[in-house]
Amino acid sequence: MSRKAIIDLGTNTCNLLIAESLADGEFVTLYEGKEVVKLGLGGIHKELLTSDAIERGLNALHKHALTINEHRVKDVKIFATSALRGAENRDTFLEAVWTKLGWEVEIIDGDREAELIFKGVNLSLSVDRETVLILDIGGGSNEFILSHGNNILWKQSFNIGIARVLEIFTPSDPLHPEEIAKMERWFEDELAMLWHACENHRPDILVGCSGAFDTFTDLYEEVEPESNYRTASLLPVGAFQKIHETLKVSTLDERQKMRGMDPMRVEMIVVASVFVNFVLRKLDISRMYQSHFSLKEGAMHEIMSNKI
Repeated sequence: MSRKAIIDLGTNTCNLLIAESLADGEFVTLYEGKEVVKLGLGGIHKELLTSDAIERGLNALHKHALTINEHRVKDVKIFATSALRGAENRDTFLEAVWTKLGWEVEIIDGDREAELIFKGVNLSLSVDRETVLILDIGGGSNEFILSHGNNILWKQSFNIGIARVLEIFTPSDPLHPEEIAKMERWFEDELAMLWHACENHRPDILVGCSGAFDTFTDLYEEVEPESNYRTASLLPVGAFQKIHETLKVSTLDERQKMRGMDPMRVEMIVVASVFVNFVLRKLDISRMYQSHFSLKEGAMHEIMSNKI
């Protein structure tokens, strides 16, 4: 058996998965953890990483390096997504990572990101007979994948992640109804390709993966974040809508006190909730699941299968 480490370096969080190989590409998780990086803060619309963001990114990777060493793992693969994809000064960060840690960072495009997300979700949840719309909510981009069984029917990455939405709209706390309406009009326009694809494929189920969906499920189950590890869970649409109604009128202080709220998500969870609610309503989807598995699990499966 061999041990591998995958780091998913996103716009808001830097996620680590350490696993040991089993047969046929399967693996057992030894450790998973995340660090806040907020790589897009203050610069995502200027296509720049600020010096503070670079420092946060390096600090997060350094903390993960300590954990990786504790688990005696030598094989480390790092995937970077939207924030680094779009940053004109990304080489400054990449060179610093190499100098300080000896790691190369692979920046993947939106298509590759969506493919890995699909592979991760498929490990956690099998819905063979129906068309599924997978949604991964990120800070810099949101990935949508339409699938049926093991087949991808359509996939697209949209540069409308929650960090970008916050910088564009600078929403009030709590949100005003007119702000929600303005966001929804923007989502309507930005997701024109999704609406067209869904007209052709008509998804029956939404499967959400990312920290936002983990938090929605924790709020639904009223458990502390990370206390109830799951690969996938049913998240009833009616229950989500009740959570959405609570979140959209909540203040930051109120959200910090909610049972199940991840402290990393208190600023972004309301906009994420508005986004998911809009997609469900627009596509008239009545069933929803949460998948804990996403990009890093999909990448781990590929590595353990010797495909990358």
